[in-house]
Amino acid sequence: MRLVHVNVTQLRVAATCPRLHWFDTRATAERQDGRKVVSRIWRKGGEAPGCGALFHTAVERFNAAAASSDEVLAALEGARDAAALQQALMRWFNASCLDLDAFAARPVPLRLGFIAAVQVYMDELARLAVHARAAGLPAAELRSQLFGDSRKRVDVTFHVGEDVHVHVTGAIDYVYFDPRLGKHRIVDYKLTPATSPNSDLFQVFTYALMHHHQHGTKPDVAVFYLHPTRSVREARWEEVEAKRGKIHELIASMVAWSDHALGAGGLSPPGDRTYCDGCKHERSGACVAELGHKDRGAWDRRWAALEATRGEAPEEGARVAAGAPLEDEPMVEDDPELEEALAVVKPAGERPRPAPGRGKKAPAEAPPGGARSTPAEAPPGRGKAPPSGERSTPTALDAGAGPPAARTADVAGMLLGFDDGGSPVCMDPAVLRTHVSVVGAAGSGKTWMAKIIAEEALRAGVPVLAIDPQGDLVQMMEARPRSDVPPALLRAWEELQERMEPRILTPGSSHGQRLCLDPLRLPSASELSHIANPALRAEEEEGLLVAVAANLVSLCACGGEEESQRTFLYQVLQRLPRAAPVRLRDIVAAVTAPEDLGIDEVDSLIRKSERERLARRLNTFVQGPSARLFSGGTRLDFTELLRPSRPGRVPLNIVYLNALSNDDEKHFFLAALATELYRWMITTVDATSGGVNLLFYIDEARDWIPAGGSKPPAKQPLIRLFTQGRKYGVGCLLCTQSPRSVDYNVFGNTSTKLVGRLEAAQDVERVSDWFTIEGGAPPWVAARKGAPKGSFVARWPDMPAALAGRAFKGRTLFTRHAGAWSPDRVERAVTEAGLRGPGG
Repeated sequence: MRLVHVNVTQLRVAATCPRLHWFDTRATAERQDGRKVVSRIWRKGGEAPGCGALFHTAVERFNAAAASSDEVLAALEGARDAAALQQALMRWFNASCLDLDAFAARPVPLRLGFIAAVQVYMDELARLAVHARAAGLPAAELRSQLFGDSRKRVDVTFHVGEDVHVHVTGAIDYVYFDPRLGKHRIVDYKLTPATSPNSDLFQVFTYALMHHHQHGTKPDVAVFYLHPTRSVREARWEEVEAKRGKIHELIASMVAWSDHALGAGGLSPPGDRTYCDGCKHERSGACVAELGHKDRGAWDRRWAALEATRGEAPEEGARVAAGAPLEDEPMVEDDPELEEALAVVKPAGERPRPAPGRGKKAPAEAPPGGARSTPAEAPPGRGKAPPSGERSTPTALDAGAGPPAARTADVAGMLLGFDDGGSPVCMDPAVLRTHVSVVGAAGSGKTWMAKIIAEEALRAGVPVLAIDPQGDLVQMMEARPRSDVPPALLRAWEELQERMEPRILTPGSSHGQRLCLDPLRLPSASELSHIANPALRAEEEEGLLVAVAANLVSLCACGGEEESQRTFLYQVLQRLPRAAPVRLRDIVAAVTAPEDLGIDEVDSLIRKSERERLARRLNTFVQGPSARLFSGGTRLDFTELLRPSRPGRVPLNIVYLNALSNDDEKHFFLAALATELYRWMITTVDATSGGVNLLFYIDEARDWIPAGGSKPPAKQPLIRLFTQGRKYGVGCLLCTQSPRSVDYNVFGNTSTKLVGRLEAAQDVERVSDWFTIEGGAPPWVAARKGAPKGSFVARWPDMPAALAGRAFKGRTLFTRHAGAWSPDRVERAVTEAGLRGPGG
């Protein structure tokens, strides 16, 4: 696999003018130190100076320092008037973030332009802050939300072909949650004339789509021109989403243009005349001499063609946690403006000094000015917590409950934690067979507790298959440092390290052990021969074929009569020879020519136009950018996944979904995995054994098994595991922060429940309903509203009476628990641990 690394600055340059990106690529190749050359873009507007680098550098310094400033906190405490708050913020900014002597030495036009831009920025910031304070938001929380959002960092992998991935890192200008509008916004501030607003807006579309895939937001976007003339261009999230195919084409085209610059084929880039007047390559004549007329050149348009056949373009991205560490890429600018800005802005390590009092004016400060903002022209920062449906990354809990040594030595069973008196809370491993739900509000510690259950299952000899949609669970491959484990738990920690055999499985990518869905596993007569009842045997075979057909139809997303498509595909799968493995290309051929399988009167099953469309879209998964799910790596095989490499080991298989490019692929893969797990279960497992053969762990179940009429592809296959798994010894473990948002069939089949802190009254009512069905809601349920972080109350079959209603805190985790991992972070960890395996 070819992996190309770019940063958002390069994206911005390529979107501005592809030829700038071409020249930067060639200049980078000519350097000896490997540092990237990235052109700085400035469009002159009359006599207005270019102070963009100074503005962005200074404001970044301001935001970072303000996050811990007592003076900023005091100003927010008293924020009643936007003009007064703007003045206070300006005074602190001048005193704490600028070297005023160095600033005074800059040209007067640049200083005036910079001051005017900062004033507009502070005016917008002050108006948002005053609105939030008037709405009752505490000053400390407001300061954290305005200046503490670390989710500007982006770390996204774009798939631009079966063998080419483009990894984009960097930082978006500004992202915040605007309480006035009730949604996220991404703003790109520019200190340039608004000569090409559509081009500028398209750049921000790219950042918004990346932020959506990393953090689950659906942000509106805006380009805010601060200087020389104040104006705003904006767009709603729906417009961003509609342009995702064009955004993918920009990324793919960058690869092609870079290849051309290096003499490795690719595509010659077109030019953009908007920037020619200030471009050194235009002045030197190199642009036309080397690349021809500006209108010559091409884009990689495969994704436009793919949209025509699939109805939508492939999306991209892998979410990472807020603040996940990114590797800084060395970069050199071809403009001295950035170095001059760094000479004016104080370094981050210098402690801010108190701002001058109100009666003393800082030299760089000018009277406030600028037009009033509208709600859509908000400044950076964060407002209130994001609404439900938008994800945030959970922070790590503390070290867990500390056990007294004397009470830990004789612990039997799965050690979940300790009550307030230090007594251990333990659960029989056999309980896993009845399925387990862990519920609790965001930040309550539900993932922490679910990881404890997974660790204890491994200690008890039960293999674990964990579905990791965001990168939180993959960290279980690494042990918590021995020094961080309480002495009384060291033996248990050692047992886990001795037994656990971690494997990181990455469908469609080679960041870990790559998994592949081709060939498909269809049930054979010999596999089902142990089912004595012929009618039941036929039903199981039909159910499995129907599930595979439904999964493929959902992946294709052809629209039209989906029931007809599922029926037709079922007929095809039923007739395909199964003596040899069935490849996806075999299914495409059969859909194209069903008469070869003896399917007569095809038109009575499905319209010819829909059948042809179905064949075309299935074919995109055989060849083309979407083929990665069905090519490369090792086939999904549960017999192999659950087989330890040597006696005494217990497999921990973590399926990391973050490297897949969009939610549709994640849903399809999970649906296919759940279907294959069910096939393995009924064809391989002895239902009379009575033990626990596997713990299937899925985090944040509402994304996959939502309540109500919504039917994402994985919903029915997962519900079937909950309804049928226990008789085959396949226990399911799920987490959710909202019990109302998960299908009732799941909780109805979950006998073991661990309840953390609840926040909504409706959640308390839903939990009460669970226990009312079982004979009356216990009194402790109401107390779960507002319970302490990390506190749980559990109920499971045959639980000792002494544990009923007893709150406890989860024990120390024995594996790593921090911010979610990006695909590249996973790849480094897998490589360093030697866990790449045959699929990597």
